[in-house]
Amino acid sequence: MAVSRRLYLVIFSVLIAALAITGLYLRQRAIKAAQDAANCETPAPPPPPTTPPPKLPGFELETSCGPGGTPPAKTPPPR
Repeated sequence: MAVSRRLYLVIFSVLIAALAITGLYLRQRAIKAAQDAANCETPAPPPPPTTPPPKLPGFELETSCGPGGTPPAKTPPPR
């Protein structure tokens, strides 16, 4: 049974169209994902604590080690 050239042309055209549509769809999804990532809003930082730190013996607040901070205090030796 011989398959005509016209059938091959139709099948080839359908495959090319499917590839093109898939490429456009994936490109559109990538653009949408990039826009969503660019418009991402970070949550607000938590409010500062309203209660003062406890006044316990041996309890010290540590400061951050980042830029502008001081290194943390030395911890007491284990008992």
